[in-house]
Amino acid sequence: MAISSKRLLHGAIWTTGAYFVSVVLRFGSNVILSRLVLPEVFGMMLIISTLRNGIELVSDVGIGQNIIHNSKGEERRFRDTAWTIQFIRGAILFSLMFALAAPLGQLYALPSSAIQISAIGLALMGGASVSMYMLQRQLLFVKLNLFDLMVEFVNAIFVIALALYSPTIWSLLFANLMTIIVRTVASYLLPYGRIWFAWHAAYAREIMSFGKWIFLSSLLSFLCASFDKLYLGHAIPLAVLGIYGIARTIADLPAVLVGRLSYSLIFPVVSSRRGQEATALRGEMGPLRLKLLLAFAICIGFGVSVSDFAVWLIYDSRYHDAGWILPILLLGVWCSLLCTISEYSLLGLGRPLYGAAGNMAKLVFMVVAIPLGLQFYGIAGAIVMIAASELSRYLPILFGQYRERIAFLRQDVATTALLVLLILVFSFVRYKAGYGTAFEGVLGAFRS
Repeated sequence: MAISSKRLLHGAIWTTGAYFVSVVLRFGSNVILSRLVLPEVFGMMLIISTLRNGIELVSDVGIGQNIIHNSKGEERRFRDTAWTIQFIRGAILFSLMFALAAPLGQLYALPSSAIQISAIGLALMGGASVSMYMLQRQLLFVKLNLFDLMVEFVNAIFVIALALYSPTIWSLLFANLMTIIVRTVASYLLPYGRIWFAWHAAYAREIMSFGKWIFLSSLLSFLCASFDKLYLGHAIPLAVLGIYGIARTIADLPAVLVGRLSYSLIFPVVSSRRGQEATALRGEMGPLRLKLLLAFAICIGFGVSVSDFAVWLIYDSRYHDAGWILPILLLGVWCSLLCTISEYSLLGLGRPLYGAAGNMAKLVFMVVAIPLGLQFYGIAGAIVMIAASELSRYLPILFGQYRERIAFLRQDVATTALLVLLILVFSFVRYKAGYGTAFEGVLGAFRS
């Protein structure tokens, strides 16, 4: 499948533009919610969402990745078999989370009925069509991004409307369920939306064979992304967790965008180049990768320098502590971007093992370092360890890049140096303007 540079640029523009609109919707609704609900409600929702995502990833066999990556992904029988596996998995996960609601509720001091309501979303998502993956496989960026924007818009309407009616955890849960219902139904209206139960044993074996590494990588990825929430949810008050959740949500915005770009562009492009010499592939990927990193170095450099100030302007005083948390998390996000781009390149080559190894290294670091950071330096120490954990993920992925001969270490070092320089320049300008620096709040948190 030949893919022109013009088509890649068109896809990148659409994916980035749609994401920025999505950020405006998500961030706007988040700010409105912060005026309506208490920090404790944000903390409860953060834990419930994390638990549901964790149970979902317990049995992830990479349905989407199989349809995009496998040469038989165009065959209707293959897609029907993949959807059947997805449907069965959704029903099993719903049953599992529903059954675990009581002990999980006791562990985190949450109503078990709230966890059970969230579990319904697992069954609904299992019934969605696999049409989105076909759009991705064929690089139909416009349709795919418009679909994602529609879902974000619907979610913002439901969340705000229900929170205005009842600013409780129940309104957020039901808004989430209503959004999932709309997304599932709409997925059947997309091209390739028609799907039905089927079972082809050979195809099922292929899906599960490739999916075993996806399962391991997804499980480790979830634990890496959520260990902080699950551990802190049990170790600190819900109100503090809610404030951390606000900072974490904002910090994750560039990481989510890079994840979308990598999954929508880099992964299918590299998959289409399988069999090509590594030197040629590296030559093609280098310029695209550099452009992404330069753009994000500017954004993150500026964000680290002024994010605390922005939090104080936008959120009320109950959430101002998110201001000193955000710059620390953004520094960790930079390393996460480097890892994500490289991980999807390796996945496109059919090498998910390196991503799994990177996540395993990160998880081990977090399990040891976060409790120690919390014990000796409080919440500030824990957050520094969360940001530092991305470095341990980077090393196994870099090793995998060298083994597959698509390493970009010099590019990573150069763009990281640029990021540091930008932070220093932006911070100096802010200091000269009489607004101090973002790191004053960080130092104050360590002293308190």
